[in-house]
Amino acid sequence: MMRLLPQTNRVLLPTTSSTACGVNQIRMTSGSVPVSRYEEAVRLLNSLQSNAATIKKLREQREHLQAVNIPQCKKYLESLNISDKDLNSLNIIHVSGTKGKGSTCAYTEAILRNQGLRTGLYTSPHLVHVRERIRINGEPVDEKTFAEEFFHVYEIIQKEHSDNMPAYFKFLTLLAFRIFLKENVQVVFLEVGIGGEYDCTNVVDQPKVCGVTTLDYDHISILGSKLSEIAWHKAGIFKKGVPAIYSSTTPEAEEVLISRAASKSTPLSEAPAISSYAFERQISPGIRGIHQFSNISLALQLVRTWAQKCDFKLPGVSANGLNVPSWMCDAIESCRWPGRSQVINTDRNITYLLDGAHTPKSMEACSEWAADEIVHLKKENVKKILLFQCTADRCPSTLIQYLKPLGISQIVSCPTQLYSSLDKSADSTNLNASRDEQMEKALKCVKSWKESMDHPETVNENQMKVFDCISNAYEFIESQSAAEEILVLVTGSLHLVGGVLNLISSKTH
Repeated sequence: MMRLLPQTNRVLLPTTSSTACGVNQIRMTSGSVPVSRYEEAVRLLNSLQSNAATIKKLREQREHLQAVNIPQCKKYLESLNISDKDLNSLNIIHVSGTKGKGSTCAYTEAILRNQGLRTGLYTSPHLVHVRERIRINGEPVDEKTFAEEFFHVYEIIQKEHSDNMPAYFKFLTLLAFRIFLKENVQVVFLEVGIGGEYDCTNVVDQPKVCGVTTLDYDHISILGSKLSEIAWHKAGIFKKGVPAIYSSTTPEAEEVLISRAASKSTPLSEAPAISSYAFERQISPGIRGIHQFSNISLALQLVRTWAQKCDFKLPGVSANGLNVPSWMCDAIESCRWPGRSQVINTDRNITYLLDGAHTPKSMEACSEWAADEIVHLKKENVKKILLFQCTADRCPSTLIQYLKPLGISQIVSCPTQLYSSLDKSADSTNLNASRDEQMEKALKCVKSWKESMDHPETVNENQMKVFDCISNAYEFIESQSAAEEILVLVTGSLHLVGGVLNLISSKTH
């Protein structure tokens, strides 16, 4: 049976140090506006983000910075009194890939949580609240826990590494490990940030199993412009003797995965096609879209392998894991992952289709899903608006072309900033791209959409709108529902999707 440590303190972590401002107390800004301890934590966390100019300089030094990333992370962990043994005790499932990492982790987590395990889930980015990145038993950590543990980690690292504070994602990774250990989780699902080889999550030296989801072109300025180069980075999480499973990919990428696995003495296998499984009953997965079945297959194999490694009994599951009992079907159907193939029907004559697709393959899958939903919802004859933005080094023309069959009559684009004014205490704050750069990208997006039309000369200015922030774009779209029913597809960026979800939520509560 499963040899896991019981849910008692597996490591003696010091308790949160007391500070001048207690967890449930508030501080006052210069304008006498009360700021909660959580908001103060978010403000300090946001201060660890690099601005656009810094990121540009860092990319020029990326080879050196990548090489020191994990050694630096180890030093921070040492300061926090977290050892390799502590991390390995978390029984980690480590997942890299380009598309479907979060969905795969979500399905895997839902299945094992169904069996009564206390789970920890670390993913990125967040949609509305930064706490979404660190989940216990499927739920984001609460504000009190986040604030307490944030200040514990922040104060120690600031004291010992004040001249070299970790960047935003690295800090959150350290914080996640701290919270998972303190919360005595029995299994952690760890999603890679970017790449794998040099990603700070790769500080874990003995996960129970590794997974590689579908590979595609993304972060090419960091990972390379060929799938073989991207695959090299993704396979960087492979470890000696630790089984790894990958989703079907191209021959050139597969060759790299196999080669890297051999060099690391990693047992490697490919997740089977979904048609290979025997489901006890017909299922309707909790995350929509036919493309999710490759993520489900990988999740099922990760669960099977993890259970074998941990000597944990999965009721009704055979050694090859190809039979899917009813309880697993329940878990797959119960899985929720906002911002991915999500439909929201409002009472304001608007239907939103939201999907964080931002690579060519994911955009193609998004288009296929949206087309199916339009038919299913009987929205073929309503006005269709595209709210779209892409970020970083992604090219809008290579993404928007996949949306052409949907019959979109208007495009709206904007930077992924929620409001015109920047609030550095807000969870949604993203300093990684300047306003000017994002406005320039928004203009490219509407231009690319026009150029994708069969008769671009017939497209008028009213069909192409650019706004300075998500809230202004959202209000413009909402205003149109007074005259006619509309369907809005929001895609191109998870940050954009998150902003819209934030506004929809505030409108309905």
